[in-house]
Amino acid sequence: MKKLMIIVLLVMVCQMFAVEYKIELSWDQFAAECNGILSGTINNQTGMVQGINEEKALNSSIRSLGENAMSFDAGQTFKIDSEAGYFSFWIRDKFSDDDMNPDMTRLAEAKPVVKIWKGGNLIEQIAVPAGEGLVCKVFNLDIETGEIDKELRYFPKSRMIIGIVVDCVSGEALSDVSVSITDDMGKSKILKAGNGGIFTYPCEIGKYNLAFSKPGYVGLEAPVEMGIDEAPREIVVAMSEEIKNYRIVLTWGSRPRDLDAHLSGPNPDGGNFHIWWQDHYPMGGKDFLDRDDRSSYGPETITIYKPASGTYQYSVFDYSNRGGKNSRGLERSGARVEVYGEKRLIQSFNIPAGRGDCWHVFKIDDSHNIIPVNTIDYVGDDKRIHSN
Repeated sequence: MKKLMIIVLLVMVCQMFAVEYKIELSWDQFAAECNGILSGTINNQTGMVQGINEEKALNSSIRSLGENAMSFDAGQTFKIDSEAGYFSFWIRDKFSDDDMNPDMTRLAEAKPVVKIWKGGNLIEQIAVPAGEGLVCKVFNLDIETGEIDKELRYFPKSRMIIGIVVDCVSGEALSDVSVSITDDMGKSKILKAGNGGIFTYPCEIGKYNLAFSKPGYVGLEAPVEMGIDEAPREIVVAMSEEIKNYRIVLTWGSRPRDLDAHLSGPNPDGGNFHIWWQDHYPMGGKDFLDRDDRSSYGPETITIYKPASGTYQYSVFDYSNRGGKNSRGLERSGARVEVYGEKRLIQSFNIPAGRGDCWHVFKIDDSHNIIPVNTIDYVGDDKRIHSN
């Protein structure tokens, strides 16, 4: 009897703290056939459901009620019942994977509308704007903060890798870059990044390794995984020319919008410096901070033109989520740091798991050895980075 009472109490407590969201998708069925896709991550477990049929995933934390579950003809309904997690909602043309459908305006002509309900209250209504593409990302939802981040971006198709290759200093697109793509079965295909540095690659669910090469630039590799949500994967590749100096390059995904690189170390003229967006630290007519990006993806690039004896520290601050002690913005950013020197790639770092607004990436010691730190914590004020 006592065990039964404990179980009942536990269920009641879970119900008190669980948050239920409902997502309704509607469209003009005479213009196109739409399909909603809800994907999510809870405690490092991922799952997705599509709106066509009744489905459950992530231990029933996300559900699709199927089509025509609402009062109008063309519609789909989804539910999220979870205390935590990060979720994304997409819309695609039902025939987006059919090569017989080349009309990139069809999805927009259906005028999709997405309504988001929380606890029975309508909290957001999103009318998908005009655009070209058979797939459209609509929003991200962070259950812990309740933040709804509208992205509203069109893509040509699902199940494809879309990339752009740029120069890490100028930010300008690089053409004629060779891109070798190898799947997890070891099969490879080589293509070229064309004008504008853009390349696309239709793919299936799985893991891929991309290798980039261009004369005069250091070769670079990057992993990309096509998940079960089949959503297009974006990648920005920032290549560095072959230089002897230390060069540190930061790239990330579409969110957060603004990450900032910070480097502190010994001033060759005495004392110490702290390079960041407020202080580029000019020396000999050059800035250590070659490029500051504030609109997603990067790159942010720092070059140490005149190394001095002493310890350097490099960190990445999440300016978009500054002050967020429990923020997972950095963890979800897909941020990556490459360190170059002596005309080669010395070391790469991928963002680790952790909450906070500052990623402490590495140190460089007196002997110019790179010492990995690779932790995330809370700083709050970017002026305090490397203050200790």
